[in-house]
Amino acid sequence: MEYTFKRRELVMRRTAFILALLAGTCGGGTPTNVAGTYTLALTIQQNQCGILANDVGTSSTGVTVVVTQDGSNVTAKVQGVAGLALALATGSDTFAGKVSGDSLDLSIDGSVAGSSDTCAFTRNAHLVGTVAGDLLTGSVTYTYATNKTPDCGTRDTCEDIQLLTGARPPTVSR
Repeated sequence: MEYTFKRRELVMRRTAFILALLAGTCGGGTPTNVAGTYTLALTIQQNQCGILANDVGTSSTGVTVVVTQDGSNVTAKVQGVAGLALALATGSDTFAGKVSGDSLDLSIDGSVAGSSDTCAFTRNAHLVGTVAGDLLTGSVTYTYATNKTPDCGTRDTCEDIQLLTGARPPTVSR
């Protein structure tokens, strides 16, 4: 019986040690520097909702996005006509969220109220991306937040998706 107890204790200590090692390698470190002015190309991959008002495959190039960073907190302000269109649809031209490692997870919770019969809604945007050096790739998914009435129809489940790719000027290592 004492042998079984010691064996369990040894297994538990090894498990605790392995978990401690894994915890040390996941997150917690300094986030990747994602700040900069990016020039992006956007391509509509899916248009179920009609928020994007263009056909699948339609591309926009030369879209400027200014990304600022304070630790793991990130904002991405879309400039020019694209920023105006985003603000008209969602109420903001600026995504906000976090960077973890080289991954971005940013959102705009819509504030522009819309309605169709008894359906009330806003439009949201969610940007996920990865930064590799000075390159940014990812997607923006647009959805509706509704009051869930039957008049909302497919607004409760539809998604519009834009793929994005672009770069910032080369960053200087210090």
